[in-house]
Amino acid sequence: MSLLQRLSDMAIFAKVVESGSFTQAAAALMMSKGAASKAIARLEQHLAVRLLQRTTRQLKLTAEGQAFLSYCQQVVRQADQAEHHLAELRDEPVGSLRISVAITYGGTVIAPLLPEFLQRHPKLQVELVLEDRLVDLVGDEVDVAVRFGKLANSSLIARPLTRLPIVLVASPCYLATHGIPQHPDDLAKHQCISTASSGPEKFWEFLEQGKTITVPTRGPLHTNSNRAAKPAVLNGMGLMFVTRYQVEDEIQAGLLVPVLTDFMPAPLPVHLVYPHRTHMKAGLKLLLQYLQSRIDQR
Repeated sequence: MSLLQRLSDMAIFAKVVESGSFTQAAAALMMSKGAASKAIARLEQHLAVRLLQRTTRQLKLTAEGQAFLSYCQQVVRQADQAEHHLAELRDEPVGSLRISVAITYGGTVIAPLLPEFLQRHPKLQVELVLEDRLVDLVGDEVDVAVRFGKLANSSLIARPLTRLPIVLVASPCYLATHGIPQHPDDLAKHQCISTASSGPEKFWEFLEQGKTITVPTRGPLHTNSNRAAKPAVLNGMGLMFVTRYQVEDEIQAGLLVPVLTDFMPAPLPVHLVYPHRTHMKAGLKLLLQYLQSRIDQR
């Protein structure tokens, strides 16, 4: 008899004794009563001893069966302990996590949250990759990325993280010189600092009574970075269409002023996206939960 067969039959023997009947043991093990009976018979033949006295009403251990039972119970117990230990290793947050985030959002929002997370889980290491491009999560070995706007159809799993309000801002000196626009159509007479992240290149979208208005813009500067556009706006060169968190400090300080607030589009959705995995890293699960809970509080 093979070792695998013996171990299986020993587990069946322990369950039969625990249950007090072949019928109950077979039901618990999801096998037939006949298969359970054959397992005990194989053991007895292999060991050349009688393990159970069978009567029509009860099962009774022989002396040899009693001695053998403790070994069978130990095998089952150690198997359970081994499985439990591996589960603990799987669930313990250890190892490294790679996060991809756009430069401004990563530096402003995500990075300040990581020290507390790492203090809670000292066996984890985080690599925060800041870049304004859509990374290939699988090819670039990224565990999770922060994505903005409408998501493309893909095999990635997405969790909502937050929604970012959008504002149109200008400096007080610009508005004093050029006037305050009252309707999106007024932007035709204004200088607009356009960025790739503000929407279709050199076009801005607004909402009026639930309908989208697309407005062409013109201005002295176009850049692919809101961070690069901000100094120009602060210096009175024009208006900037941007998520509010990027200019919140300047708004509170009076350095920038929101305009056309009644025409702003819906807040920009933000998601955490990650590849589908049968077994998610314990650390990744904790990180996703942490980011969602902390950013919800902001």
